[in-house]
Amino acid sequence: MIQRLYQAYFSEGKSVADHAVLQVIAAAVGLEADAVVAVLNSDQYADEVQADIHAAANLGIRGVPFFVINQKYAISGAQPYEAFVAALKKVQAEEEAK
Repeated sequence: MIQRLYQAYFSEGKSVADHAVLQVIAAAVGLEADAVVAVLNSDQYADEVQADIHAAANLGIRGVPFFVINQKYAISGAQPYEAFVAALKKVQAEEEAK
């Protein structure tokens, strides 16, 4: 789903705030159309979305992709896998030192 959202937004220039666009994307990845429409037309996940927005703002996140590892290490943007390996090795070393 996330890959298809990125493709629609970054490669195809589509508005992922448009419910019709989201419905097409959801159908393309196999989600049930009626369920998608119901969620988009409700506030079912509003509290969770607001909590995520608040948490992201507190971490200084301003764009995607953005990865937080072990609530401590941040990787912003599309980075080579070595950046992830380095962060994961730091976490592993910290865990082993406990």
